Amino acid sequence: MALKRELGLWEIVLAGVGVIVGAGIYALLGKGAGLVGDRIWLSFAIGGFIALMTSLSYSELASRYPKAGAEYVYAKNVIGEKMARLVGFALLFVGFTSATTVALGFGGYLHGLFNTPILWGALSVILLSGFILLRGAKFTTDLASGISIIEVLGLLVVVTIGLPTLVNGFGIPAVGELPNILFGTAVVFFAFLGFEELVRMSEETKKARTQMPKALIAAVAISSVLYVLVSASAVGLVGADVLGKSTSPLATVVRPSLGENGFFLMSLAGLLSTFNTVLLIVLASSRLLYGMSIEKTVPIIFSKTRNSQPVYALGIAVVASLALLVIQDITTIAQMTDALLFAVFAIMNLVIIKIHWDNHQKFTGFNVPFNIGKVPIPAVFGLVSSMGMLLFVEWHALAYSFGFFVVLSVILHILRPRGKK
Repeated sequence: MALKRELGLWEIVLAGVGVIVGAGIYALLGKGAGLVGDRIWLSFAIGGFIALMTSLSYSELASRYPKAGAEYVYAKNVIGEKMARLVGFALLFVGFTSATTVALGFGGYLHGLFNTPILWGALSVILLSGFILLRGAKFTTDLASGISIIEVLGLLVVVTIGLPTLVNGFGIPAVGELPNILFGTAVVFFAFLGFEELVRMSEETKKARTQMPKALIAAVAISSVLYVLVSASAVGLVGADVLGKSTSPLATVVRPSLGENGFFLMSLAGLLSTFNTVLLIVLASSRLLYGMSIEKTVPIIFSKTRNSQPVYALGIAVVASLALLVIQDITTIAQMTDALLFAVFAIMNLVIIKIHWDNHQKFTGFNVPFNIGKVPIPAVFGLVSSMGMLLFVEWHALAYSFGFFVVLSVILHILRPRGKK
């Protein structure tokens, strides 16, 4: 049974903002400010630029191939089945580690409020997300849209409170500080991860060829502006040193102005934000597995549905995310996520460059703008920046990431449907 096309433009935009504006800004702002100081806004601005360049490539690919398999389908159509299979396996692993990373962020917020074990909080939010997703994509995105409004309102509260001192948060970098700012970008870029998950809901989106590119670009742009304003507001209000020492930075920011009640409410917004992100990442991971099963790259059982929901694919997404909790260290798991995701970003930008260079046929849908001859300049920026980000991932996280990836790839290769080469 096919997935039902029931999602409109603004539902996808809000879902995109929801999955981007999650654990990153609520949990990583303090760590970034501790490293970069009052230039943290610039780290976020650079991160937004990098995300926007790659989102343009994703937008054209989503317009050309509006399938749930997303990156797998893109790679298969342009650079072949073998590379596509590796891309698909990498994205499956990224989905699992992303959900685990954000779930640990949820556990941290819950621990800060109620002193509960972080691991139990993480486990609970993954299981809860799985049960909610059984209700379907429409119910899930409606719920996520409501939570997205709350988490964005939380950020707007910070910006509003910080308006009188906003200018103090825009630190001007001195000569020679660019490398440190870029290192800060490598840390906070996790806050932008999520836009790539959005394209996996293409088969459930009305008029996906035109609506999905609009939703992708809008979600990245909205999130980037929010991040820059929030980071500058936060630094202007309490200073980079205070932020750097806080485990709940946005709640710390509002405490001087709104007191303990404000601290509690902003902590609650952090819980909702991280919950929302886990929910949407697990949704997208299950849809990727569903799409790959349709293509007979993984066992066909993952394409079987009940009540139009790929329940077996959903079950694997939940179980794998739970299993990765054994690592427990949120920084390591986040860097494991980044390592493979940046590699996939580089490949997706290469795919767009190849499409434009080969110029097989004129395409009437969305095209990456700003080309010099046959070369799409945003895709070149996306390729170079994605490869550059890999230089900032710690070696042990790289080893874990690619080690687990190899194991997952071997298992899925062995279990692939018979007759599939």
